[in-house]
Amino acid sequence: MRLRPPVLTLCAALLAAAPGPPAFGAPPKGAELTDATVAIGYEAKSRCPELVQSETQDPEAALVVLIVGPSGVPSQASIKTSSGSDALDQAALSCVTRLRFLPAVRAGEGAAVAAWEEIAWKWGRAHFAQTGAAGAAPAAGAPAAGIATMTPSAGAAQAEVRVCADESGKLARDPVVTHSSGDTGLDAAALAVARAGAPYYRPAGAAGVSGCVDLAVRFEPK
Repeated sequence: MRLRPPVLTLCAALLAAAPGPPAFGAPPKGAELTDATVAIGYEAKSRCPELVQSETQDPEAALVVLIVGPSGVPSQASIKTSSGSDALDQAALSCVTRLRFLPAVRAGEGAAVAAWEEIAWKWGRAHFAQTGAAGAAPAAGAPAAGIATMTPSAGAAQAEVRVCADESGKLARDPVVTHSSGDTGLDAAALAVARAGAPYYRPAGAAGVSGCVDLAVRFEPK
């Protein structure tokens, strides 16, 4: 009797049918992805100095979609929306692999879980300083390259700053100007105001809350 071939065939079939770990092929179609938050100690300004984080809705930014694992390690990063520049898209993908992120938490359990998230990047000042930014340095008083400029109302100026805080209310990364006042001195002052708010960014009575918010800092003439 030759039973060996059928036995081998049965074993192979059982192995093929054995359940494996859940696979992440791509984000669910139409799913609303949360913004990825960089973990403390992995700030992009030190690991990806040529880039700055941008809004996920910014059409000029490279929007990266990725899986953030329970330990904060990124994987399966890909370009969700291209910036139109292959160099920027590749730099954004490379940057994500050098960072660690705050993982998603399962509601009601507090356990960290793997989840699809997204993060957007644009060229920062360091990139333009190296490349010469179209062959010329920005004029004194001009806003940094890649930052939208707001037209101040009569006699007033306003800058918008993005602030990201961890669970303790401390800054998760250095604040960045998302909309310039049109004056580098006022932009710097707005950043100083944002930094001074730490460690008081945690909502009253809230615990274990982290995330980002855009602050508008308005300067009125005296």
